[in-house]
Amino acid sequence: MSGSDQAVEALHAEVRVYREAHHARLLRELDAIAADLTEALLQPEVRAAGHQFAYRTEAWG
Repeated sequence: MSGSDQAVEALHAEVRVYREAHHARLLRELDAIAADLTEALLQPEVRAAGHQFAYRTEAWG
């Protein structure tokens, strides 16, 4: 494998790590938003029964 091939592979690996970290950060933010909405909008007895707001991540692939 040539030096330029190794450089391209290293760059691709960096991009993958960055994307995964970004994706994880977005999911944490969505979790926090869903928890805030659950707390703010659902009555305590509804929350106590286990109901909560959630989001779908199928579109993330």
